[in-house]
Amino acid sequence: MLRHLILFVVLCGFWAALSGQLDWTVPSQRYLMGCGLVSCALTTLLMWRVGFLEKEGNFVMIALRQPPYLVWLLWQIIISNWDVAVRVWKPKLDVDPSMIKTSYSLKSELAVAIFANSITLTPGTVTVDIDSKNREFLVHQLSSTGEDGLKFMHDKVAKLEGGEAAE
Repeated sequence: MLRHLILFVVLCGFWAALSGQLDWTVPSQRYLMGCGLVSCALTTLLMWRVGFLEKEGNFVMIALRQPPYLVWLLWQIIISNWDVAVRVWKPKLDVDPSMIKTSYSLKSELAVAIFANSITLTPGTVTVDIDSKNREFLVHQLSSTGEDGLKFMHDKVAKLEGGEAAE
């Protein structure tokens, strides 16, 4: 039950940070704050019903480690945007698209989802398929220089999960 309460508080804090609606005395903001509380409660209820928090035992630790990872990921997105723009605007198009398979050693489904979404959020790469049986992703990349970045990103997500980086 404590995990659900923590999730509810985190969702409310995230909603408040994004909405900026914090003045309970203004009727229009009161309505929006009520909608935010209801949506956070419904999301928490849904997570309880599907058993997400019980299955993802380290959810709280991942949530606490998330802010530095998100800052790092934002920086990677900026760097990748620049790289893609430079490649596309060169007179001789400097792209070599390919599909690669990259393995993962992440323990939780949440960490796998974070890794897959991080790959897709980074310009120039897209997670095409996740093979959970063989524990690997099929990734489309714009150039062949992205494999080292994927390994480094995997290690970052493994640390986020609380595990050790792959050797």
